[in-house]
Amino acid sequence: MPLTLLNIIQNVQNELGLPQSATVAGNTDLTTIQMFALANRMLDEMRRYHPTGWSSMMSEFQIVITTPKILIGDVTNNSPVVTNIFPNTTGIAAQFWTLAGSQIPQAARVLSVDSLTQVTLTMEATGSATQTPLTFSQDTYPYPTDYDWTQNRTQWDRTNRWELLGPDSAQMDQWHRSGIVATGPRRHWRRIGHLANQFRIWPQPAEIANPLQLAFEYLSINAIAVHGSVTASSQYFVNDDDQPFLDDQAIVMGVKYKFWEIKGFNYSNMKNEWLDYVDTLIARDEGAATLQLAKRQNPIFISPTSVQDGFFPGPVGPNAP
Repeated sequence: MPLTLLNIIQNVQNELGLPQSATVAGNTDLTTIQMFALANRMLDEMRRYHPTGWSSMMSEFQIVITTPKILIGDVTNNSPVVTNIFPNTTGIAAQFWTLAGSQIPQAARVLSVDSLTQVTLTMEATGSATQTPLTFSQDTYPYPTDYDWTQNRTQWDRTNRWELLGPDSAQMDQWHRSGIVATGPRRHWRRIGHLANQFRIWPQPAEIANPLQLAFEYLSINAIAVHGSVTASSQYFVNDDDQPFLDDQAIVMGVKYKFWEIKGFNYSNMKNEWLDYVDTLIARDEGAATLQLAKRQNPIFISPTSVQDGFFPGPVGPNAP
């Protein structure tokens, strides 16, 4: 069982020959307060020291894509306002939804929801139409609240069994949304904006698939089990009985060298011991694949790399022999 915050600080104090505190959270002793802060600083350093992320902090996030809304409404040439929407705009949110339809530019987004029957777009209509079909689609979704960073190449469209392409650069995303060739055989993704770390996909999910499900893996920023609970977590220590997901002995060793460093003592040996210990933890985390020096054999199973993106079944197209 991992040590609690109180156990960690008491171990640090004992090993440094300092008086032992009976409590940590809420303690007014300056040394205890400083060690409390260093324990949380060590969580930050350890969380980011592992180049691919600690397995104990990996999580999976699943997105069930909102079904597009097929409505009707009026659009006016050179106006971004869509009026007389039927039946209503319930569920449509500004910035997270797009609009496709007659006389609507392909990159148009919902700028504001003005009422149950009216929205304002980010682009103006290129013509006028009355009670024309309109497809509202949500292409932007918030990341999980404990999101820290993404595991590469874990973004998948599970409904269509395709790996998502991305992350797209800003240039590639604008090429899709603003250029002539807007779609392809695969769905793309990128991270954009500061509002809850927005996850945006292209093309917008106008198809009616129920459910259309996406998934990706990420590293959680939460490193603490609150009160030792298996269901409540947080980014930092708060209570005396909080327990870390990360190795408790590494935290003890890290607080020791950080405390010695701040006090102006020679901390190099302590830091080197911490680095060696954490490097060993990283090497053991999840294990490792066996590396073959001989030539690899082709896999016998069909994978996504076995299916071409275009010109199926081929060989046809401009590059055909």
